[in-house]
Amino acid sequence: MKWLLVASEGALVLYGLFTAATILIERRRPTATLTWILVLVFLPPIGLIAYWMIGRRKARRSRRARRRQQLRPTEATAAMAKLDASPHDLSPQLQGLIRLALQRSAAPLRRADEVELLPIPLEAFATMEAAISAARHRIHVLFYIWRDDATGERMLELLCERARAGVKVRLMYDDFGAIGTPLRHFRQLELAGGEVARFEPLRIRFARRRGRLDFRNHRKLVCIDGQTGFTGGLNVADEYRGTTRNGRIWSDLWLRMTGDAVIGLEAVFVDDWLGATDELIELWSDLPEFEDQPRPMIERPVTPMRSTGPLVQVIPSGPDQRASRFSDDNVSVIAASFIAAIGCALERVWIATPYFIPDDAITQVLCATALRGVDVEILVPNLRDNDNRLVALAARSYYDTLIDAGCKIFEYRPGMLHAKYMVIDHTLAVIGSANMDVRSLYLNYEVTTMFYDRGVASDLAKVYERDRALGLEIDLESRLHTSLGERLKEGVARILSPLL
Repeated sequence: MKWLLVASEGALVLYGLFTAATILIERRRPTATLTWILVLVFLPPIGLIAYWMIGRRKARRSRRARRRQQLRPTEATAAMAKLDASPHDLSPQLQGLIRLALQRSAAPLRRADEVELLPIPLEAFATMEAAISAARHRIHVLFYIWRDDATGERMLELLCERARAGVKVRLMYDDFGAIGTPLRHFRQLELAGGEVARFEPLRIRFARRRGRLDFRNHRKLVCIDGQTGFTGGLNVADEYRGTTRNGRIWSDLWLRMTGDAVIGLEAVFVDDWLGATDELIELWSDLPEFEDQPRPMIERPVTPMRSTGPLVQVIPSGPDQRASRFSDDNVSVIAASFIAAIGCALERVWIATPYFIPDDAITQVLCATALRGVDVEILVPNLRDNDNRLVALAARSYYDTLIDAGCKIFEYRPGMLHAKYMVIDHTLAVIGSANMDVRSLYLNYEVTTMFYDRGVASDLAKVYERDRALGLEIDLESRLHTSLGERLKEGVARILSPLL
């Protein structure tokens, strides 16, 4: 028995050393590194299963990188309707943000014709459904969540009707986000002539390859005829129309834009479609203006800028982005853009996000910006109505530090706030699918639109002021009355936050 005990102890020591070495070599953020080491060492069976399912990083880029190595569909559209240089009337701060996104992602600067903010869910769905019904050539749809409820059936009926009318319809959804939706739900679109793809399939049936549980496609976008695009926080489910199952309000923000900037959204869809199906969509081949063009021109089209409205970059982000050819670690273009935008603010930083788990860099830049005298405000859901209580508890653990530095925290009271946007000074508006949390910044595939335009920034500021008026400010005095039990819950949630 003694030799068995010695062998067991030796095995545990080797396991601990191997575990620590494996995690350290991956060069994660320090908090995530420490969390994974603790989980693997102190909870070996659970830790190993969790690490195998959601912790490995080497396979992070293999799915997409092999298919994109030669094709690179997002980059292939970079010459379409782009501005060759930033307008001279932009501030040095904004020009720096534009260069940052260009350096780290395929995000050409383009113009839109119209930009419409849709902060009322029912109106947002009505506008989107009307645009789908009016489609003449193609419809590209991508959502993280798609449920088999009245909203899902309604959207599917509209897509089926267009497909039967001869419109090219492609629908993609994330398999984890739609895990409760039966595969037969989408069969009717395929029977109508449309195409359906699952991102990172988890359900084995009909899946050619298994997906990864941790790297999810959190993007939400709709592109119609290459000229109308939608993005923001909406998903396809009943609660996103404005009322949850328990009758509480659900608030969100959806964006409609037209013109050249839609190319950026559609390029993101093409990239994801290639990764999910191995099929490369030629955007220009579905549209009448390119039907008579010779093949060599179609490969990498260069089209002139036609739109004259707001300046915008459509920024895709995800775990397959590489920091550099010398590093295997991923760089988050959206995290870098958020940090840079907040850091260069001179007057105000207004943030609305449903899930707030900032990493050290974002926490520090928020505090430093507030200490400089900038009006820093963060609007989040209240604890009761947040649909992820663990995340809400983790978010509260950051309140004391931020408020002490001069940041203002507001909790939205009427119900669940699911909108994701940011207003910087009077010239920058940020709207997209990314939350201000570790998962969106470093693990999910996201899409973000950055508008360098006073008009859009002014409209978004009005949306924020409306939402903030329905919130309650959390101050240090109210935090002093937080019970010891609640603080312990917040602390535990914060420790687990790198894994959320």
